[in-house]
Amino acid sequence: MPDAMLEMTRLLNKEFLWRTAATALLVFDYFLFSTGNSSITYSLLGGWFWVTLLAALVVTATYGGKAVAEKGNRPYFVLHIVCIAMLLCVFHVASPHASQFASVRLQAKIDCFVKDPINCKAEVSSEEKQLMVEIERQKFTIQRSAFIATFQRVDCLIRTEQGGTYLLVMEATWIGTPVISLRRLQG
Repeated sequence: MPDAMLEMTRLLNKEFLWRTAATALLVFDYFLFSTGNSSITYSLLGGWFWVTLLAALVVTATYGGKAVAEKGNRPYFVLHIVCIAMLLCVFHVASPHASQFASVRLQAKIDCFVKDPINCKAEVSSEEKQLMVEIERQKFTIQRSAFIATFQRVDCLIRTEQGGTYLLVMEATWIGTPVISLRRLQG
Protein backbone atom coordinates (compact mmCIF):
# COMPACT_ATOMS: atom_id res chain seq x y z
CA MET A 1 0.00 0.00 0.00
CA PRO A 2 2.76 2.55 0.74
CA ASP A 3 4.25 1.96 -2.74
CA ALA A 4 0.89 2.76 -4.33
CA MET A 5 0.64 6.00 -2.30
CA LEU A 6 4.20 6.96 -3.25
CA GLU A 7 3.47 6.34 -6.94
CA MET A 8 0.26 8.40 -6.72
CA THR A 9 2.10 11.29 -5.01
CA ARG A 10 4.80 11.23 -7.69
CA LEU A 11 2.14 11.26 -10.43
CA LEU A 12 0.30 14.15 -8.77
CA ASN A 13 3.53 16.09 -8.50
CA LYS A 14 4.04 15.71 -12.26
CA GLU A 15 0.54 17.04 -12.91
CA PHE A 16 1.12 19.93 -10.53
CA LEU A 17 4.48 20.76 -12.10
CA TRP A 18 3.47 20.75 -15.76
CA ARG A 19 0.24 22.65 -15.15
CA THR A 20 1.89 25.25 -12.95
CA ALA A 21 4.79 25.63 -15.41
CA ALA A 22 2.44 25.95 -18.40
CA THR A 23 0.27 28.53 -16.63
CA ALA A 24 3.33 30.47 -15.47
CA LEU A 25 4.76 30.58 -19.01
CA LEU A 26 1.44 31.76 -20.46
CA VAL A 27 1.14 34.47 -17.80
CA PHE A 28 4.78 35.47 -18.37
CA ASP A 29 4.14 35.81 -22.10
CA TYR A 30 1.15 38.05 -21.40
CA PHE A 31 3.33 40.11 -19.06
CA LEU A 32 5.91 40.59 -21.82
CA PHE A 33 3.18 41.53 -24.32
CA SER A 34 1.44 44.00 -22.02
CA THR A 35 4.69 45.81 -21.20
CA GLY A 36 5.75 46.19 -24.85
CA ASN A 37 8.47 43.57 -24.94
CA SER A 38 8.85 40.77 -27.47
CA SER A 39 6.44 37.95 -26.78
CA ILE A 40 4.83 34.98 -28.46
CA THR A 41 1.48 36.74 -28.12
CA TYR A 42 2.71 39.62 -30.29
CA SER A 43 5.06 37.68 -32.55
CA LEU A 44 2.92 34.68 -33.45
CA LEU A 45 -0.62 35.62 -32.45
CA GLY A 46 -0.52 39.21 -33.69
CA GLY A 47 -1.51 40.65 -30.33
CA TRP A 48 -4.45 38.37 -29.56
CA PHE A 49 -3.62 38.38 -25.86
CA TRP A 50 -6.93 36.72 -25.00
CA VAL A 51 -5.59 33.45 -26.43
CA THR A 52 -2.80 33.19 -23.85
CA LEU A 53 -5.03 34.31 -20.99
CA LEU A 54 -7.75 31.87 -22.01
CA ALA A 55 -5.21 29.03 -22.28
CA ALA A 56 -3.90 29.81 -18.78
CA LEU A 57 -7.46 29.86 -17.46
CA VAL A 58 -8.29 26.53 -19.15
CA VAL A 59 -5.18 24.84 -17.71
CA THR A 60 -6.03 26.10 -14.21
CA ALA A 61 -9.74 25.26 -14.54
CA THR A 62 -9.10 21.70 -15.69
CA TYR A 63 -6.68 21.25 -12.82
CA GLY A 64 -9.32 22.64 -10.45
CA GLY A 65 -11.87 20.18 -11.79
CA LYS A 66 -9.48 17.33 -11.22
CA ALA A 67 -8.74 18.59 -7.69
CA VAL A 68 -12.44 18.66 -6.83
CA ALA A 69 -12.90 15.11 -8.15
CA GLU A 70 -9.88 13.70 -6.35
CA LYS A 71 -9.40 14.83 -2.75
CA GLY A 72 -5.69 13.97 -2.76
CA ASN A 73 -5.13 16.54 -5.49
CA ARG A 74 -6.58 19.53 -3.57
CA PRO A 75 -3.39 20.55 -1.72
CA TYR A 76 -1.49 20.64 -5.00
CA PHE A 77 -4.20 22.74 -6.63
CA VAL A 78 -4.08 25.21 -3.73
CA LEU A 79 -0.30 25.33 -4.12
CA HIS A 80 -0.80 25.91 -7.87
CA ILE A 81 -3.08 28.89 -7.16
CA VAL A 82 -0.64 30.30 -4.58
CA CYS A 83 2.31 29.99 -6.99
CA ILE A 84 0.43 31.73 -9.82
CA ALA A 85 -0.83 34.46 -7.45
CA MET A 86 2.72 35.12 -6.25
CA LEU A 87 3.92 35.25 -9.85
CA LEU A 88 1.20 37.77 -10.69
CA CYS A 89 2.29 39.94 -7.76
CA VAL A 90 5.91 39.84 -8.95
CA PHE A 91 4.83 40.81 -12.47
CA HIS A 92 2.69 43.64 -11.12
CA VAL A 93 5.69 45.08 -9.28
CA ALA A 94 8.04 44.53 -12.27
CA SER A 95 5.62 45.91 -14.86
CA PRO A 96 6.74 49.58 -14.75
CA HIS A 97 10.38 48.53 -15.10
CA ALA A 98 9.62 46.23 -18.04
CA SER A 99 7.60 48.98 -19.76
CA GLN A 100 10.47 51.42 -19.25
CA PHE A 101 12.89 48.90 -20.73
CA ALA A 102 10.68 48.48 -23.83
CA SER A 103 10.25 52.25 -24.13
CA VAL A 104 14.00 52.87 -24.03
CA ARG A 105 14.63 50.11 -26.57
CA LEU A 106 12.07 51.55 -29.00
CA GLN A 107 13.34 55.10 -28.44
CA ALA A 108 16.85 53.95 -29.37
CA LYS A 109 15.50 52.75 -32.72
CA ILE A 110 13.93 56.16 -33.30
CA ASP A 111 17.16 57.92 -32.33
CA CYS A 112 19.05 55.74 -34.82
CA PHE A 113 16.67 56.82 -37.60
CA VAL A 114 16.85 60.50 -36.64
CA LYS A 115 20.67 60.49 -36.59
CA ASP A 116 21.17 58.49 -39.80
CA PRO A 117 17.94 58.09 -41.78
CA ILE A 118 19.64 56.76 -44.90
CA ASN A 119 21.46 53.83 -43.25
CA CYS A 120 18.92 53.04 -40.54
CA LYS A 121 17.81 49.39 -40.43
CA ALA A 122 14.08 50.04 -40.51
CA GLU A 123 11.29 49.83 -43.01
CA VAL A 124 11.04 53.44 -44.21
CA SER A 125 10.10 54.80 -47.62
CA SER A 126 12.74 56.74 -49.52
CA GLU A 127 10.52 59.86 -49.42
CA GLU A 128 10.37 59.68 -45.63
CA LYS A 129 14.14 59.20 -45.42
CA GLN A 130 14.64 62.28 -47.61
CA LEU A 131 12.19 64.24 -45.44
CA MET A 132 14.21 63.33 -42.33
CA VAL A 133 17.42 64.41 -44.08
CA GLU A 134 15.78 67.80 -44.81
CA ILE A 135 14.66 68.11 -41.18
CA GLU A 136 18.19 67.23 -40.00
CA ARG A 137 19.57 70.22 -41.88
CA GLN A 138 17.51 72.54 -39.68
CA LYS A 139 17.45 73.01 -35.94
CA PHE A 140 14.71 70.82 -34.53
CA THR A 141 13.36 69.38 -31.31
CA ILE A 142 11.89 65.96 -30.89
CA GLN A 143 9.35 65.14 -28.21
CA ARG A 144 7.70 61.80 -27.55
CA SER A 145 3.95 62.19 -27.53
CA ALA A 146 2.88 58.56 -26.96
CA PHE A 147 4.15 55.13 -26.08
CA ILE A 148 1.65 52.32 -26.66
CA ALA A 149 3.21 49.24 -25.09
CA THR A 150 0.87 46.57 -26.42
CA PHE A 151 1.43 47.66 -30.02
CA GLN A 152 5.15 48.37 -29.48
CA ARG A 153 4.56 51.84 -30.87
CA VAL A 154 6.13 55.22 -30.17
CA ASP A 155 4.82 58.54 -31.55
CA CYS A 156 7.05 61.61 -31.60
CA LEU A 157 6.50 65.21 -32.62
CA ILE A 158 9.33 66.94 -34.42
CA ARG A 159 9.28 70.74 -34.49
CA THR A 160 11.70 72.72 -36.63
CA GLU A 161 12.93 76.23 -36.03
CA GLN A 162 11.14 77.33 -39.22
CA GLY A 163 7.80 76.30 -37.70
CA GLY A 164 7.28 72.93 -39.35
CA THR A 165 5.69 70.16 -37.27
CA TYR A 166 6.10 66.51 -38.17
CA LEU A 167 4.73 63.27 -36.76
CA LEU A 168 7.15 60.36 -36.54
CA VAL A 169 5.56 56.99 -35.76
CA MET A 170 7.62 53.88 -35.09
CA GLU A 171 6.05 50.44 -34.67
CA ALA A 172 7.81 47.11 -34.30
CA THR A 173 6.59 44.35 -36.58
CA TRP A 174 5.93 40.86 -35.28
CA ILE A 175 9.52 39.91 -36.17
CA GLY A 176 10.94 42.97 -34.41
CA THR A 177 11.82 45.10 -37.43
CA PRO A 178 10.85 48.74 -36.89
CA VAL A 179 8.47 50.35 -39.35
CA ILE A 180 8.80 54.14 -39.37
CA SER A 181 6.52 56.70 -40.93
CA LEU A 182 7.15 60.44 -41.02
CA ARG A 183 4.73 63.08 -42.25
CA ARG A 184 4.21 66.79 -41.98
CA LEU A 185 1.27 67.92 -39.84
CA GLN A 186 -1.03 70.65 -41.14
CA GLY A 187 -1.46 73.68 -38.99
